[in-house]
Amino acid sequence: MHRRSFLLTAGALAACATAPAPARPFALAADLDAAIARAMALNAAPAMAVAVYTREGRYVRGFGVTEAEGSERANAETAFYIASSTKPLTGMSLAKLHHQRAFDLDATLASYAPDAPFPVGVGADPTRFRELLAHTSGIENGPLGYRVAFTGQHDPQTLWRMLSHCEVNDEAPRGQFDYTNEGYNIATVLSDRGLGIAWQDLLEREIFAPAGMVRASARMSRAVSGGWSIARPHSIAADGGPIRTYLEKADQTMQSAGGVVMSAEDAVRWLELMLENGRVGSRQVVAPDVVAAVQQSVASVNTEFEGYARESYGLGWYLGTYGQDRLVHHFGGFAGFRAHVSFMPARGVGVAAFVNSDQGGGLTDAIANYVYDLTGGVSDAAQRFHAALDAVGVRRDRIVTAVASDRANRASRPWTLTRPHSAYAGAYASEAWGRIDVTADGDNLNIQHGALRSRAEPFTQANSVRVELVPGRGEPILFEGDQARPSGLRTQFGRFARI
Repeated sequence: MHRRSFLLTAGALAACATAPAPARPFALAADLDAAIARAMALNAAPAMAVAVYTREGRYVRGFGVTEAEGSERANAETAFYIASSTKPLTGMSLAKLHHQRAFDLDATLASYAPDAPFPVGVGADPTRFRELLAHTSGIENGPLGYRVAFTGQHDPQTLWRMLSHCEVNDEAPRGQFDYTNEGYNIATVLSDRGLGIAWQDLLEREIFAPAGMVRASARMSRAVSGGWSIARPHSIAADGGPIRTYLEKADQTMQSAGGVVMSAEDAVRWLELMLENGRVGSRQVVAPDVVAAVQQSVASVNTEFEGYARESYGLGWYLGTYGQDRLVHHFGGFAGFRAHVSFMPARGVGVAAFVNSDQGGGLTDAIANYVYDLTGGVSDAAQRFHAALDAVGVRRDRIVTAVASDRANRASRPWTLTRPHSAYAGAYASEAWGRIDVTADGDNLNIQHGALRSRAEPFTQANSVRVELVPGRGEPILFEGDQARPSGLRTQFGRFARI
């Protein structure tokens, strides 16, 4: 049997083997239904998925439509991209292997992969995998992170070569917390080769399949080929509502720091696993020691984020408080999506909330907070929730106003290109950042950087244009050289030479 087929078959079998007895309904379901209906009425996101796990009952539902202009209803099995909420899954998969003595989180990068092309002085000798997962390695690698998360311009050989672009993080030296995706990317480039299994398949084998999570995957192709219901990405339109964006995740841009799609049905199993010491239904998916290990503090954080106190970071989880209760959490955000995953170990309550809009972060947090307030007996839970929704509306209105003003300013800009548009067409390359293709279409210039694309607009400097390769994130491109056609171009990352 083909190895991949075995993994999928194992997942199907695990789903049957670990299916719990029919769960009791969440006692406060009616209150939560009404709250979510009010949240959806803001029209900040076309769809939302909510999963609540308590020992007294569960709540697992989908709301809205998978696409703003479509009619497919989101449900409890609709898969949402969860962005950086992936990190706890990657951390747990490697921690599980560490517990089984199949992988050593305390191995140095140099000892684990002595042939890896780390630059001299970058710290591969003292730095350990545990530090990569806790964001304290003191190593950064922007080109690697951008290729795997945005452009998709990579293969295993390229990723291995990209280790040569690691640098010392001067602003956050080894031992100091600095949240990035790149620690996870570096860790799995090494583990993929050392273990002989891709991190995507490791998640399937170690977590998804044994937990019966049949609508969770680190491969978008599996969701598409399987005909899954998939929430599509959206941004904010001129009227404040959601509008579909072009940038969708594919296998090439699903990466170990942010590369999983998941349904509410699977999210409630994940919460159960974390709150029940690694058990899902009748099966021990992960050893209790592993569940405890990923929640142990590795890095000091001592900051606040959107009202949540963050004291420290473990192996993929922030450790902090909400109100007086300890809250273990990780959120995720990417163009078109927001995710909230959190739980309170002492109270045995956990919440996952996903939306397919990059303006929906306030919604996911508001829903989670409402659940914690309701289950904690907070007397003004409803008033706090309504205030949170009002804040979401105010924030959205401010964004709409700012976007409209910026759009008007851009519309009045003249072109500053000194050559015919056709002279700028061609391919430009950077050894670190990959290839950018520029094509001329009449009076238009189109820019493509792997999976990213944008039609150029005028910018303020001579021979420059503005692009929005990532929806909602404008950036300039400056063409260089005095010849009849440019010899290169410069982006926020550096220079690309014409090839």
